[in-house]
Parts: sequence; C-alpha cells; structure tokens
Amino acid sequence: MSATITITSPTSILENGHSVDDKIPKETVVSLPPTASGWKGTSFGAKDPYALMRDCNANSRLTAQHYLWKELLGFLVHPDIDTRATDLRVADVATGNGIWLHDFARGKPSSIDLHGFDISLDQVGPKPWLPANTHMHIWNIFENVPDEFVGYFDIVHVRLITVVVKNNDPRPILANLKKLLKPGGYLQWDEVDTIGCSIKTVPGTSAENLDTLFSQLKGRDTWKYELTRIMDENGYTGSTLYTYEYGLGTARFWSDLYVSTWKEFAENALKTPEVSRQLEHNAMLETLNGASIMVPTLVWVTKKIDDSTN
Repeated sequence: MSATITITSPTSILENGHSVDDKIPKETVVSLPPTASGWKGTSFGAKDPYALMRDCNANSRLTAQHYLWKELLGFLVHPDIDTRATDLRVADVATGNGIWLHDFARGKPSSIDLHGFDISLDQVGPKPWLPANTHMHIWNIFENVPDEFVGYFDIVHVRLITVVVKNNDPRPILANLKKLLKPGGYLQWDEVDTIGCSIKTVPGTSAENLDTLFSQLKGRDTWKYELTRIMDENGYTGSTLYTYEYGLGTARFWSDLYVSTWKEFAENALKTPEVSRQLEHNAMLETLNGASIMVPTLVWVTKKIDDSTN
C-alpha cells in the first residue's frame, strides 16, 4: 500500500546537469582518458547530453550541493532503509563526481560493495585513488542493465535526474532501476519540487530578475504527482514520498547553489552570454538585498517486490 507524506505539486529543475525540452544540445561522444590513472574500463553507452559543465567549478557545486542536501535531510540513506549489514551492495546511479558514495563509505566496513553509474565519469577522481570496494561504470540509464548487475544490489540511490525522464513517463527508468535490485531491495529517489517553490524576500526587496533566472530552470514534470502510485503498480511496494524544506537561515546557501547551477546552464546551453551576464548581475543584487529561491526537496523510498515470498 502506498503512502504520501506532505506531497506538493512538483516539476523540474536542473541540479544534476541536464537541460530541459529543446535546450538539450546535440549528443557528443565521451572519450575516456587513455592514461593509466584514467577511466577506461566498464562502459555501457557513452553519449553525454549534459547541459552544465564538468570543470572544477561544476565539481565544487556538486560537492556543496551534496552537503546541503545531507544537512537538510539528516541522512544519506533514509532511516526506512536498513544499512547495518556488512555485506551491503549499494549503487549510486547518476553519481556525478561520486561524492554520495564517498560519503556513504565513511565509517563503513571495507566488505561493503559500492558502485557508481553515470553517462560520464569525467567528474570522478582517478581510479587508483578510490577505495578498493568502490567501482565506477559508464552506463546510460535507458540502456540494458549489464548482466552482472541484474538483481545485484540491496540499495539503489538516484538523485536529480528529473529532466532525463522522457515523455513525462518515469516507467522505463523505474524498470531499469528495478532490474539492478535484489528482490526486496530498496530504491531511494531524490528530486526537487519547483511548483511548490517560491521566491522569498525581506520587505521592500524586488526579486524580478531572480524569478526570471530561476524560471529558466523549470520544467513541467507532472509524473511526480503520481510517482508513488506508479512505483506500486510497476514492481515496487510500500512506496512513500517525504518532503523537506529548508528555512530562511540557510536560504542564501541554497539560492546561491541554484544561481550557480543556472550559470553553468546559461554558459553551456543558453548561449546568450551578454543577456545572461546581465540577468545574473541583477539577480545577485536582489539576493544581496534579501531575496532567495526556496525549493522543497522530495525523497521517495520504495522496495522491489520479493516474489520469492509468495
């Protein structure tokens, strides 16, 4: 039976690097580095419709984003999911720079088996520097799940892939994520709610430019209204949505993160440098005067049906 906790009307925002609608650039082939320290191993589909950047600033944004999320949620893996086993197999899909796996591994025994999957590993550190129990793979979430990972994982985590959902239908993604899971394994899917969002200001402060800037990151993702039901009708059970909101005390941190995301998007996808620079300048003046973007965070927790118990 599915449950919903403080669900609001969501749509999309670009936090993990993909563009919306017709702003997605032409696909380009990712070339894996030929050096001994580079990633040249497991690869399943290597085309990269990434609308943000993969440089040091983008990596810094991903890292800051991770710790803001962790502070807001109070967890990496939701308390509904038991992580005490010493032989856990955990996947982080759309792993980005791998910061979630890095943080999850802290304090855990080396016997747990950690795997990151993404369409590009350009933001991940050199392979020899990762712990022996952490493995990275290039994989397109719409391609077939590699045979060795079918039914392999106890926990699959995915965050901020809203805009790769095609035709407003998350079912193909849910199907592949389910294939990764063992029977009875858990999926945690994290997103943001940009219909339930707002721009808040101190009295007398304008936010016209900040609102315009933020509106360029939004999409229309009505599938989130129904995701708990969709999960429970497609091989999952007990699907639950949790909603979290940050307060005004940390609003500036989050607002700067969204502006930073937009700045990458503007440079890499909008291709309107002069207009974008002026919009950013005006929006930041409004931020300095006391305007901030407020966006609720959404976390779904669900479990793959275990047919073996029937």
